[in-house]
Amino acid sequence: MSQHMAQTCSVEAMFNLAGKVALVTGGAVGMGRAAGLALAAASAKVVLADDPGRIGVLGGLPPQVLATALDVTSEEAVNELVSGISEREGGIDILVCGAIINHNKALTEISAAEWDQVQAVNLKGAFLTAKAVIPQMLRRGGGRIVMISTIGSVHPVLHGNSAYSASRAGLNQFTRALALDYAADHVTANAILPGAIHTETLPSCFRPTGPGADPARHIGGYGKPEDIAGLVLLLAGPAGRYITGQTIAVDGGFLVS
Repeated sequence: MSQHMAQTCSVEAMFNLAGKVALVTGGAVGMGRAAGLALAAASAKVVLADDPGRIGVLGGLPPQVLATALDVTSEEAVNELVSGISEREGGIDILVCGAIINHNKALTEISAAEWDQVQAVNLKGAFLTAKAVIPQMLRRGGGRIVMISTIGSVHPVLHGNSAYSASRAGLNQFTRALALDYAADHVTANAILPGAIHTETLPSCFRPTGPGADPARHIGGYGKPEDIAGLVLLLAGPAGRYITGQTIAVDGGFLVS
């Protein structure tokens, strides 16, 4: 094996993000925070952005991780944050869209305002963020986009999930469109479809019903945010350079059960 081949095939080289800048929305809790910390552990500079109420209590972060408030539904706020990161760091190489909201209600109970809010955070937020970040990536010769979706976007999982599932189905197709449009520019776009991942954003009183609520249908019960972070790291780094336009389930085997 040549020296060049040995270097590019080393584990360190495949997952080294030194010199890269990442923006993670929904980064204060759960899967977003786990993803951001994984990227930082691979030597990326990371900005965790989230709702002011969540980001304000986030502490104990590594020095290369910055936490900031962001309303992903505001184009002005998104553009201001992305411009600030660009001025400070020179651009953005990695975008992880993990902002999430879910009004888990039956169709006859969810209000039009609640439906619109779910679409605004889960789909419009990804659109606004990607629109602001992609020009930064093009100036830096490429980039990685990772969308956090759900297995409910491809298969009904829980009762009362119509608004959330619809928003994530749109996110999947938006991701594929980005992958097609920017492949020639070395920008990859993929969506991760988590299954039943236990995070602190789930209210203690939440009692889901439907096939996805059965822990026996998942390997080892419910998953953890770290189960998602590993795939984010793969897709965001050199090892994932040839993966794009994919929706990848991380669900403990639910979809095949």
